[in-house]
Amino acid sequence: MKPLVNRLSYASVQAQDPLRLAQDTANIVGARVVGEEGGAILMSSNQRHAEFIIHKGAENLFRACGLEAVSAGAVREVRDRARAAGLTVLSETPSLACIDHSVTFATSEGHVIEVHTPMPQDRPVRFHGPGVHAKCLDHLNFTARNPELWAREMSAACGLLLTERTAGYEISWMRAADGRHHTIAAVKGASGVHHISWEFNAFQDFRALGDNLAIEDRRLVWGPGRHGAGDNLFLYYRDSAGFLIECIAEMEVILDDAAPTRVVEPGENLSNWKVVNQWGHLPPLDWIQHHNRMVEVETCPT
Repeated sequence: MKPLVNRLSYASVQAQDPLRLAQDTANIVGARVVGEEGGAILMSSNQRHAEFIIHKGAENLFRACGLEAVSAGAVREVRDRARAAGLTVLSETPSLACIDHSVTFATSEGHVIEVHTPMPQDRPVRFHGPGVHAKCLDHLNFTARNPELWAREMSAACGLLLTERTAGYEISWMRAADGRHHTIAAVKGASGVHHISWEFNAFQDFRALGDNLAIEDRRLVWGPGRHGAGDNLFLYYRDSAGFLIECIAEMEVILDDAAPTRVVEPGENLSNWKVVNQWGHLPPLDWIQHHNRMVEVETCPT
């Protein structure tokens, strides 16, 4: 089975102070504000029209995940497959004017997913500004009461491939057509979002990231290190709205769609260092327990 989506497109959130969150994202990861639409701030770290979308809200909540389809036909197939899987189709109207076709559905956990035709690459490739200048927004880790069911739903609707999972489905990592070890993942817990991830060029970028946080008397939540699952370099911090942000480099790429799912033992409280951090420093409890709530949607099948 071939994935119907190629890559992560965008993350959409709402924040009590959107301007502060936009400035914080610019100062630390180097994405810049590229415009506004429908009252939301659009940010991008590269040529893509938008990667991080910030709405004004009474609470700091996650809104939606955008996934870029491999074709317009794939968007229609996702719609049909989501309905066949008993999932709620919320809309077939694109969330941004630059998107030609889309379908938005909700998982049984309430995660809002918009699968759409490619985001235009109409922003300048080079730009002035603070921060380290991330390459792109690269993956999202959700939280789910039932990560096993969540993975089945994302496979049924979008054709995403289960790259790796822990023995008890404490974490499930899924990849898209671009072959990256994971485009989305789910950690067992209350339904919501665990972290949003930006990709950087190299480990050397992490030094500046840490220094940028230190300027504001802020500390890393975890890292730097190298995950076993995905083989990527990592560090984590919390942004001004309380979202957990991962910064990565060197994500593993798997080009064989038929590659079997890896099953690994996580250890108690993710204590298997070969899975969570090959350099040995285990995740702190506040990383394990981190959870951001989402905007609530109705999940009755349509």
